[in-house]
Amino acid sequence: MRSIYSLFRLEMSKFIHNPAYKVIIALYIIVSPIIIFLGRDVFKDPPPPIPSSRVFYEFPTVWDYQGYAGSWLVSFLLGFIAIYIVTSEVSYRTLRQNILTGLSRKEFFLSKLLHVVFLCLVATLLYVISTIIIGFVHTESADMELIFDNNFAIIRYFFLCLGYMTFGLFVGFLIRRGTLAIFTYFAYMTILEPIFMAIHVYYFKNESRNYWPMNSVEDLMPLPLYKFSDYFIKKQWDFNIVLPYNVALMMTVLYISIAIILMYRNFSKRDI
Repeated sequence: MRSIYSLFRLEMSKFIHNPAYKVIIALYIIVSPIIIFLGRDVFKDPPPPIPSSRVFYEFPTVWDYQGYAGSWLVSFLLGFIAIYIVTSEVSYRTLRQNILTGLSRKEFFLSKLLHVVFLCLVATLLYVISTIIIGFVHTESADMELIFDNNFAIIRYFFLCLGYMTFGLFVGFLIRRGTLAIFTYFAYMTILEPIFMAIHVYYFKNESRNYWPMNSVEDLMPLPLYKFSDYFIKKQWDFNIVLPYNVALMMTVLYISIAIILMYRNFSKRDI
């Protein structure tokens, strides 16, 4: 079996000069650090119990607000990239070519996982750097204890990226056709799972509705205003609307593991 490094180099060589790939990555890198500032005017003078908009940019709360703002780009742009790195190989028939020229299915599959993990690490590094810069600019007398009082936000953001991208890979490997895979990915996140969760709430009326896959991922970096649950949720809903961070992390790791196992089993038995 080829080394991890050689698999990674081979994988990146396929996409480093790809125009669509470069545009999406560049868009993420440019927009991700500044998307949080879109809320400056929207929440300029928020009514109680919403806090002042200053908390969007100050330590330690900037970690949560920047993480939530970034999670939208992760779900759309990095999720799209995860689908693209699989479906483009099918469209251009490089998947078949790689297998026929000596790359095993296991190596091909592992190269995709390495690609995803690398992008998640890059996205997390960008999140850390941009958050620290924004926090320093807007926080008076910031010290190391205050800066890193973030409730494991860095780890949560990494697994948020990995959760969305793994789901994108899963859809890509399962469907293989680019347009249909992208439609399925976004339809499930924006339409199907919310419908399933609404049905779940209607019949069970408890917080087990929070354990759906993409909701578990989302709850790693939820909108911090959801902490003011009485303001947003009817009082008769006697349950939390977001999972505790440790539970969301545990469920995300579980779903990532299940998705990887199912992807590999499907890919190892399917025609190329």
